[in-house]
Amino acid sequence: QRLDEALDAYKRANALDPQERDSMPLYHAGQILLYRGEYAEAEKYLHKAVSGFFSPLTLAEEEVWHDYGLALWHVGRGLDAVTNLQNAIITNPGFAKGYNNLGCALFMLAASANPPNMQALQEGLQSLEKAATLSPGVALYWRNLAVCWSMAGDRPQAERAWQQWGLLDPVSVGQVQADG
Repeated sequence: QRLDEALDAYKRANALDPQERDSMPLYHAGQILLYRGEYAEAEKYLHKAVSGFFSPLTLAEEEVWHDYGLALWHVGRGLDAVTNLQNAIITNPGFAKGYNNLGCALFMLAASANPPNMQALQEGLQSLEKAATLSPGVALYWRNLAVCWSMAGDRPQAERAWQQWGLLDPVSVGQVQADG
C-alpha cells in the first residue's frame, strides 16, 4: 500500500518535469518497480534516470547505474547490464554491491557462452573477490563467491568462500547442507 502511494507520488513528480531531467523521482519510481519485479517498466524509468541530472546531495549516482543494470539483466539484456554495472563502480570504486552484481553478471554470461569465455569468468571472479574484500561482513558476497568458484572448478577457493559464508550465516549454510 505504501509503495503504491510512493509510486503515485513519484509519477506525479515526473509529470511536473515533462523533459524528465530530474533523476530522483525517475530513479525512485524505477526502484519500486524493480522491487516489485516489474522489470520492463523499471528499466524504462531507470533508463530515463541515468540520462537525467543527478544531485550528489540527494542521490547516489552509482545506485542509479546499479539498479538500471539490474533491470537490464532481468529483461534479458546481459551485456547492457554489465556496462551499467561497470558505470556504477566507475562512479564509486568502493561500491561493493556493484562489484558483487557485476561479478555475478560477468560470470553467468561467460559460463553460458559456448565455449565458456574464460577471460570474462576470471573478471567475474575478480569482481566478486573485490566485493568480498570491500565488505567482508556481507554473507551474500561470500555465498556468491562459493557458488562461482565451485562452478569454475576451483575447490580450494570454493571451500574458502564457503567457510567464510558459514561464519557469517551459519543458518543458511546449514540449510544448504541439509538439503544436499
